Amino acid sequence: MKTTGYSLLILLLILFLSIVISCSNSTGPEENHSFPAAIDSVATDITLYVCARYGFVQSEKRSSTAAIQSPIPIIAIDTLEMVIEGSILIDYEDYTSYFIYAMADGFYTELYYCQKGEIITVDLDAVPQVPNSITGVIFENPGFPPDRYHDDLDIVITDVGGHSIFGKTDSLGRYGFSNLKACTYVMLSEGFGIPPSFDFENTAGTDYTDLLSMSETMVYAPNIYLYPETTIDISVDISFPNGGRVVESEPPYDNGWDVNVTPEGIIDEQYEYLFYDTRQVISLNYQSGWLLDGNDLENEFRYLLMNLGYVGREIDDFVEYWLPKIGTTPYLAVYPQDVEAMITLSIAPAPDELLRMIFFFRPLSEPVQLEELPLPDAIQRNGFTAVEWGGILFDE
Repeated sequence: MKTTGYSLLILLLILFLSIVISCSNSTGPEENHSFPAAIDSVATDITLYVCARYGFVQSEKRSSTAAIQSPIPIIAIDTLEMVIEGSILIDYEDYTSYFIYAMADGFYTELYYCQKGEIITVDLDAVPQVPNSITGVIFENPGFPPDRYHDDLDIVITDVGGHSIFGKTDSLGRYGFSNLKACTYVMLSEGFGIPPSFDFENTAGTDYTDLLSMSETMVYAPNIYLYPETTIDISVDISFPNGGRVVESEPPYDNGWDVNVTPEGIIDEQYEYLFYDTRQVISLNYQSGWLLDGNDLENEFRYLLMNLGYVGREIDDFVEYWLPKIGTTPYLAVYPQDVEAMITLSIAPAPDELLRMIFFFRPLSEPVQLEELPLPDAIQRNGFTAVEWGGILFDE
């Protein structure tokens, strides 16, 4: 009986070690998963996906942009073909500046930037062929063009068994892992917006995949002003149809505000508005809006807001918050956003009148041509009125 027990113990120990070894196969921290550097080579049969960077010379031409079939989702104005690496002129009548994806089989995808009428020189690097490896480039769409490399990004890939391998993208957004198992991997990073992760299959060869994530945009200081006809309790909830979160609020949001408000708009006897900052993944309107004179920005703001329907301290608070944040600029483009697509606002009891605006502010050294929007009719403040404003500041 003693011998049988001893044999059983040895058998269990062998079984345990085999499980440990199989689970750590090609994914253990002791193994080298680094990927070799790109190879300086000459690419042929190159496709260029040309995207408008800052907008249109003629705003009526906007409809000409379209989704182009490519390895990653790209909204491009045109595709160009190059037989071999070299120089090429980028010049379209209706656009001012561009970012260009350059792709060729067996080579890393690269981004190029230029102005109308400039020449770019395409020079791609070949992808090393390594067994049991994955590599590619991670790009970031910040909501406002241009796209850019997701560089210096901490990433982790995890296999179906839950084993993780850590890495980082380089200055050109390139990632690479070798010595992998042939299975499905999930790539994660806190730096991703949408999608928050990527799935891909690793095979016996070198698997190349370019990835595009939409980064989060900071929406600053949406202020909500409430003016009921009598002092009442009001519940306010916000949600994000395309994803987002509250990062700061006053009073604390805590899954909603339940507040007491006077007809003068005083909240819980101490606040004049509900304040919050949010982070969201959004695509911005940067075509239509208003161009303001930066040398007289306070008066320009006051005139615009008054014509949009804001009054009194709503305008004063706006000017006090945004003038220092924007700083000195010769011109300022102001683009109103689709606020309902960004932030859903639920107020109970429901207001009789509601005014909501989220603006995208773009400081400019020179004026740009944009589609000038007509000013809407100001709301009539009859009954319970709720008002909100907030903004996004361009940061290239």
